[in-house]
Amino acid sequence: MKKFSILILSFLAIAAITSCDDNDSEEFNLNTNTAGEITLSPGSGAFEVTEFNGDDLAERFTWNAISLEVPVQIDYTLQMDTDMGDYSAPQILGASTETNVAVTYETLNAAAIALGGEATVASNYKLRVVATTADPAVNPIVSNEVNIIITPFAAYPFSDLYLVGAATEAGWSNDNNNPALFRDPANETVYYYTGYFNGDEFKLLSTLGFWQPQYGERNGAVGVNDGGGSDPNSFAAPAAGYYDFVVDVDGVTNSSEGASSFSITANSTAATAATYTTVGIIGDSTPAGWGASTAMNQSSFDPHKWSLRNVTLISGEMKFRANDDWATNWGSDTEFSGQGTQDGPNVPIAPGAYDIFFNDLDGRYILIPVQ
Repeated sequence: MKKFSILILSFLAIAAITSCDDNDSEEFNLNTNTAGEITLSPGSGAFEVTEFNGDDLAERFTWNAISLEVPVQIDYTLQMDTDMGDYSAPQILGASTETNVAVTYETLNAAAIALGGEATVASNYKLRVVATTADPAVNPIVSNEVNIIITPFAAYPFSDLYLVGAATEAGWSNDNNNPALFRDPANETVYYYTGYFNGDEFKLLSTLGFWQPQYGERNGAVGVNDGGGSDPNSFAAPAAGYYDFVVDVDGVTNSSEGASSFSITANSTAATAATYTTVGIIGDSTPAGWGASTAMNQSSFDPHKWSLRNVTLISGEMKFRANDDWATNWGSDTEFSGQGTQDGPNVPIAPGAYDIFFNDLDGRYILIPVQ
């Protein structure tokens, strides 16, 4: 790579000795010249971040050195912004006193997400190098800009909860098509479940097939055994019927209930609510597109619960609709979980394989990636 040597012309030290009340002081004026260039390379690039390449080297960005007449340390910072940004709040990809920075896919991913990038959506960004010294009188020298394209990846950031126990459809089996609770799209520690319960006890599991982490009642709030504690007590439905169960697991640990809470209250309208022959998913992200619904499976325990296991969706949108007709349909604009409303907006979908759960009593849905 061709290197350019930039000479910042003489640091002119002009000493002026003044006297005031027998106290002498010395003032220095620093004259700097920041003309010159730093050339950043490579000149472009495209990077797709995946679940598996985060720790891999995406690129080693390099530039030519700056040399000064007076020996001083030069600090180089590699900055990134959106293609329309002004670097007023850039993401820092790396800093060095050398003339290169190695950048991983994970670093690019974090920077792109912080700048508003969306998972699986390719967007344009730009990079530059800024050279500075410890002396604020020496103005920074800024390189050319390099344009790159990044397609970010967003790992599923949520914890999910499933019902288990004699009060529920799955019984006391930890891997029996256990129904999922519906996570609040605005508060990831809050979950809802409106549905039928036997008059009996139940708990919550976060990983199907495993008994820990296990959530239940403790000291009037919520307790957990994550594998290193003791099991909490069970929640309970007083009698068979429909209930609204709400649980907040905020701050729950093996030794603390944190700010957690729960409630289970009888639902007076669910028993007479309309039931549907079919409920399905439809949209350009679904197997049949907008042309037809992909049928979900109706629970034999609670006819208002619908699920679809291990279905592959592509990037796009979808809705839920009943009886293969648009007269009754639900949608919302929140990804992964939300509460659909009649004729609501399309649900945004990131590509992947999902277990999908839907409740026609309140329109709540959740899409859980298949691990």
